[in-house]
Amino acid sequence: MMNLRSIATSVPPEKNLACKSTVVMGSNMTYVKLPDHRHLCQDISILTNYSQTQGLPENSTNNEFTTIVLPVLYFIIFLASILLNSLAVWIFFHIRNKTSFIFYLKNIVVADLLMTLTFPFKIIHDSRLVPWHFNFFLCRYTTVLFYANMYTTIVFLGLISVDRYLKVVKPFGDSRMYSITFTKILSACVWLVMTFLALPNVILTNSHPTRKNVDDCLKLKSPLGIKWHKAVIYINNSMFIIVLILLIGCYIEISKYIYKSSKQFISSSSRKRKHNQSIRVVVAVFFTCFLPYHLCRIPFISGHLDKVLDDSAQKILYYCKEVTLFLSACNVCLDPIIYFFMCRSFSQRLFRKTNMRTRSESIRSLQSVRRSEVRIYHEYTDL
Repeated sequence: MMNLRSIATSVPPEKNLACKSTVVMGSNMTYVKLPDHRHLCQDISILTNYSQTQGLPENSTNNEFTTIVLPVLYFIIFLASILLNSLAVWIFFHIRNKTSFIFYLKNIVVADLLMTLTFPFKIIHDSRLVPWHFNFFLCRYTTVLFYANMYTTIVFLGLISVDRYLKVVKPFGDSRMYSITFTKILSACVWLVMTFLALPNVILTNSHPTRKNVDDCLKLKSPLGIKWHKAVIYINNSMFIIVLILLIGCYIEISKYIYKSSKQFISSSSRKRKHNQSIRVVVAVFFTCFLPYHLCRIPFISGHLDKVLDDSAQKILYYCKEVTLFLSACNVCLDPIIYFFMCRSFSQRLFRKTNMRTRSESIRSLQSVRRSEVRIYHEYTDL
């Protein structure tokens, strides 16, 4: 698309100059004859304002990335998440809440499904398939729901790492912390806190949407809403840092404990090695999905709120944020990997429902067949 600013700078200042400016809207082209320089300035101003209100990007490459590439990627993970998490719900429905670990996993499934339901709204908005005022609905509801459930998942991943640490390193600690009642109360507190943080963002996004303010969610908030929004950002970033420290600390302590115990009791530490491998899966998923986003989001939010960066730097951080946000959204597809590798009841139920055998079951079955063959061979040779 032709840049309207270049039109203004390329036209000579003589009077009675006739020129043509082109506005491209799909396949339609409109030619405007500008008889003199006064009308020229006026009409270029009109055209510039028109292009800004329509939100036409100056760079077609960036436009294709945000309106085609990202919506397609989100559509792919939306379908994958619906399939994987529906399967997880179906399997967890048949598993009793025997341990706190299983209950935490069920909470993550719920958070992932709620987060997945926001993807279609982002897809149709980024694809520009809806009117301009649809962004008000996106800012007020779906964006808030997306981030609330993302940080809910982060908190429960932190609780899982603490649960693994207590079960491996301190298996004979306070029995109340291992009870399912304590787990349910703690999980309910997590949901209440996240709802308390998210609900004011919905209520205080109450400004009247216009073409000028609808593209910036902050401009749709009241003054109190802007303050609350900033506070929630700092709280969420703090929660991420705390969970990150917990994950690293628990992983190091479990690894050290298993390394020490393996020197003395090799056979008894095999189960604890599985716990160590399972927490590696949590750390890998956490670092892949959430760490890049927060490394990019913190400078982006600081620049956006405090206006300390120029437009070019802000634009680079914006696209960096969008890419890393997509990685965070991919968490809804990677969490089922945690269920499979960390939850034995989940994997056994999955293989049972799909008429497949686990590796250990196959080995036991093969060993029983070999023993029966040996027994038959000895009985035959004795005849």
